[in-house]
Amino acid sequence: MGGVDVIVLAAGRSSRLGQPKALVDVDGRPLVSHLIQRLQRINDVEITIVTNNDILADVYLACPATNVVLNPDPEKGRTGSIQCGLSSILERKGRLPNPVLIVPVDRPGWSVDIATRLIASSATSSPVWEGRGGHPLLIAGDDVNTVYLADSNAPLSSLIEREKLDVDFPFLHLNIDTEADLAELFLAAKEDWF
Repeated sequence: MGGVDVIVLAAGRSSRLGQPKALVDVDGRPLVSHLIQRLQRINDVEITIVTNNDILADVYLACPATNVVLNPDPEKGRTGSIQCGLSSILERKGRLPNPVLIVPVDRPGWSVDIATRLIASSATSSPVWEGRGGHPLLIAGDDVNTVYLADSNAPLSSLIEREKLDVDFPFLHLNIDTEADLAELFLAAKEDWF
């Protein structure tokens, strides 16, 4: 399949949850380390984690085999965080990645199979279950440049169109946003795919 760059988004301030989503304890380890371990089951990936200043050191310690990048202004949203990740990859490799898999830390409901199918599609795409889209998101082709050059406040939905990858995966819409969502996360953590 060849190498693929992955950007894990972990820069949000998690104000509704009351604790950093990336550092939520799941079976004795931070959520972000579970996601990294799952991503490392995909052949030949290079992972960049974009995070904020408050948890930069903790994320680095939890995921030492990754590139950890600071988003100095995470309030600007996900597009700005993706741009921080793309800039870091550009600096390291001298080119923008194409494609790039975007994995938000607060959307952990995906399997290695789903990520592998996205990567193989080679078109900007995301999984869909029961008519609702989920994550991860694969950005490919000219869309990588479009996102890189966009206003950092612009929502991704206004910048790119996604092809739909139909999946049969009941946990696809898992979204860690509030304390109530943690029960579903802990239930998902018992699944083999997690």
